[in-house]
Amino acid sequence: MDYKLIYKAANSYEAHFIKGLLNQYKIECKLLGENLSIGLGELPIDVLQVNILVHNSQIKKSQDIISNYEVNLSSNKKRKNWDCPICKKTNPPSFEIYWNCK
Repeated sequence: MDYKLIYKAANSYEAHFIKGLLNQYKIECKLLGENLSIGLGELPIDVLQVNILVHNSQIKKSQDIISNYEVNLSSNKKRKNWDCPICKKTNPPSFEIYWNCK
């Protein structure tokens, strides 16, 4: 097998997000285990993780992309709600601008 496991996504949503990131860099990947989510509630949570595999020739580049993803994910968790400087409405950290005052 010419593919190697590079990441265990928490669920199918995260796996497809990472697959999209890798595809942007022309890296093909395979997802294993995403169909197990139909057993939600009956299977242990770690079984619901989705394995992401890439071709051996793309491992380093893929690891760099995923590392960057993890850094961004971690920094987003540290961000706090913020107030719009125009209307003072409180916004979640995931918003970079307030849509109403753009």
